[in-house]
Amino acid sequence: MKMLILRGKAGYYEGQDWPRGALHEGPALDYATRRSYDGQVLDIAGLAYKGSPQHKLALETYRGDTAFGALYGFSAGGYNVFHVINDLTAAERGRLQLVVVLGAPERPAASFKGPWELVYRRDPPGGHMKGPDALLAEWDAANP
Repeated sequence: MKMLILRGKAGYYEGQDWPRGALHEGPALDYATRRSYDGQVLDIAGLAYKGSPQHKLALETYRGDTAFGALYGFSAGGYNVFHVINDLTAAERGRLQLVVVLGAPERPAASFKGPWELVYRRDPPGGHMKGPDALLAEWDAANP
């Protein structure tokens, strides 16, 4: 099974430029692996609105490969996970086993609920950009 990972928006954060969209890719991909998924980071920055380039590409990518069974969105990518889920057909939604949303607090956890497992986290104490790192550390602590 595969996990489609959506980045945050492009910009300058933590003293670093993120032209392809903000995301600590290593921890996101490691989390996918630990959850028994093959992680695939969508190579486009997130802009959080319905019909955004990331939303459209994520929907096309998910629909184009039936091996996708999980979505992971960080920051703007988290908001776009909502739009992707809402645009999926019932059969496409039926493939979802896991939805991960990090750092998208303006959309409540309840809006992502479905028959899949939902992992929803607001920003950790280390700050917004540390969301993927904190989630991986949490998983590792619970699954030694």
